[in-house]
Amino acid sequence: MKKNTSLKFFTLLLISFSMAWQLSAASNVFVSYHWHLHQPIYWPAKHPVFERVQFASDSYDIKTSGGGFFPGSSVPHPQNNLATGDIGSYDPVFSIDDRIQVYQWGGRESVRHLLNFPNAGASISYTGSLMDNIASWAKDSRMGYHPDWRSGYREANRWKTSAGHPRADMVGITYHHALAPLIPKSVFRKELKLFRRAAAAAWESNSKGFFPAEIAFSPSLIPLLREQGFEWTIVANGHLARTTSNYLSAEIAPFPSTSTWNTVPPNRADLLNPAVAPGQWWSGSIDGRGAKVPAPFAYQAHKVEYVDPVTGQRDLITIVPMDEVLSYQNGYGTMGTETIDQKIAPFSQSARPSLVLLAHDGDNAWGGGNSYYHESVPGLAHQATQKGHQMTTIQQFLHDYPVPDSDIVHIEEGAWVNPEGDWGDPQFVKWLYPPARSPRDPGFDPKDPRTRIDIENGFSSSWRSWAVVTAGANLCETSEQIRGENDPDVEKAWHFYLAGLDSGFLYYGDSLDDEVKQSLALNEALPYARRAIGDAGNDRTGPTIFHPQRWPYNPGGMGWGVTTGYRPVGFHGAPAYNKDFYIWTFVYDISQVREVNVMYRISKTGVNSLIDHDNETYKGGPSVGPWMALAMNRRVIDPKFAGDPPSGNLNYFILPNAIADHYWAKIIGHDQVLIDYYVEASDHKGNLSRSEIYHVWVGAK
Repeated sequence: MKKNTSLKFFTLLLISFSMAWQLSAASNVFVSYHWHLHQPIYWPAKHPVFERVQFASDSYDIKTSGGGFFPGSSVPHPQNNLATGDIGSYDPVFSIDDRIQVYQWGGRESVRHLLNFPNAGASISYTGSLMDNIASWAKDSRMGYHPDWRSGYREANRWKTSAGHPRADMVGITYHHALAPLIPKSVFRKELKLFRRAAAAAWESNSKGFFPAEIAFSPSLIPLLREQGFEWTIVANGHLARTTSNYLSAEIAPFPSTSTWNTVPPNRADLLNPAVAPGQWWSGSIDGRGAKVPAPFAYQAHKVEYVDPVTGQRDLITIVPMDEVLSYQNGYGTMGTETIDQKIAPFSQSARPSLVLLAHDGDNAWGGGNSYYHESVPGLAHQATQKGHQMTTIQQFLHDYPVPDSDIVHIEEGAWVNPEGDWGDPQFVKWLYPPARSPRDPGFDPKDPRTRIDIENGFSSSWRSWAVVTAGANLCETSEQIRGENDPDVEKAWHFYLAGLDSGFLYYGDSLDDEVKQSLALNEALPYARRAIGDAGNDRTGPTIFHPQRWPYNPGGMGWGVTTGYRPVGFHGAPAYNKDFYIWTFVYDISQVREVNVMYRISKTGVNSLIDHDNETYKGGPSVGPWMALAMNRRVIDPKFAGDPPSGNLNYFILPNAIADHYWAKIIGHDQVLIDYYVEASDHKGNLSRSEIYHVWVGAK
């Protein structure tokens, strides 16, 4: 008996030593997943019977019955192949086995593999338009979908971590996958409210987390996210890396190298975060999708601040960086923990540990297949745990390691590095290519990449699409202001208009029939909006101003990427951009636009300090000069115009019944200064609107 007691004591001692060794060996790196699931409203036309848009099964039935034809088009629409038996291009969207599973129970079964880990799981963004589409198939048990299609994620959402947080956290997203930073705030609010209602009904979820479509983030989103109960948002870690004060230094910078970083260098106005030592950076790329990021800074949750330009009121939100390179790798093939072990773990801090978030599409490429969900996910989890890393969910991680309000950082606008042709551009060029010059234009010089963009007279299909979106927003905003949000006509106007906002329509641009979907949605919404607005006698809504853009992004500095044809500007001996630069936007008002000005002022310090708010408010302060007004030039957009020469793929067989005008102004004569700017517009009833305030450093880096 005594011998057994000694053996038991010795065994317990070994276990204690083993646990102590594991704790000491633990890297304090946490690993988590995010899976993004989405399909758009492929054809936002009115249903032939019901007063709503067509969902997937509706469009499928119309097309396969010989319908879907529109004047000026000889093919049925949408041109997408929606399911087996459809007439369309590419693979069928909804009848692929992997998608049938992941849209219903696949994510639950993958999370089930992680239940042996006390806090493992995933966050999942499942858009409202995808819910509508799947429900349209499921109600009649078609294409492999069943009436209980919600039950899988609803069950997984009820599985809890050690602190009682969902194992499958059904986080927020814009209902129709709208690109949040570029839509007006009224539209963003509507998308969030609709999603909250749908998520509560589908998953019984009221998540604190948000996943911005395309990881497209701007601090201007923060007030509405907080208003709708969101406490944290996923961001791309490249847009944290690009704000460190030494990002463009010789030891760190991807420039003048251009082999893997395929986008424009950051503007000096954004280099506001502390420097990170050269030895703490690592770089990687896959298929041209590259990044250079510092550990632990780009792997820690932080706070980002928004300052109301009118009142000076502050709003904070927690940002959770996703690893852009490793996420792409995880979504396209088997990966191990080598990079985490060698590049991230050595710099993780016990009090503020690193989180490696692998976020990617959960229904596309290899990352949407069974081998990913049932082999890669548990396989990586086991390997990570064996290496001393810990599996978690984002909400559990933030519960265990809350971010202090004092940890406020700056983040650059932009989306993730994944989309080819954007690569994380801070001006979202994949979804908003600036108006470009025709090669036949006398001002176009194929040897000079600075001549490719023509803000005054150029064209791009995505540029034109945002003019349509801007007009539709003002019509819906005004109808709601006059009649109230619960008015039936107002609700219908929003319903049809919002269905045309999917970022994919802009991403693919002139592919298939995507170029007309914003116009189709607006035209369906317009009768309801105009009925609610009446004669506009009670219009108290100011003009709708599109997110102001500038060109070049780095006046007097460097350029690279798709907008330069991947030719250097300002490095490798190539001339820099001119220091004079354009501010441009779209403006629309139902009562007609009276005046549009760009307002700008010069900083006295040359730095937009994170300590004071002088640069963030219209009122300003001692560190900034007075506002100067510059009238913006108006360009009326011909909705029939399809470029010069016209794109061979564009077919505007549906024209918008309303479209905003293009406005531009050129700020000239400044060098080595920080400039704040915003756009102000008024209508003929005296209603006034002002955009957010933006910042640009003019001159060489």
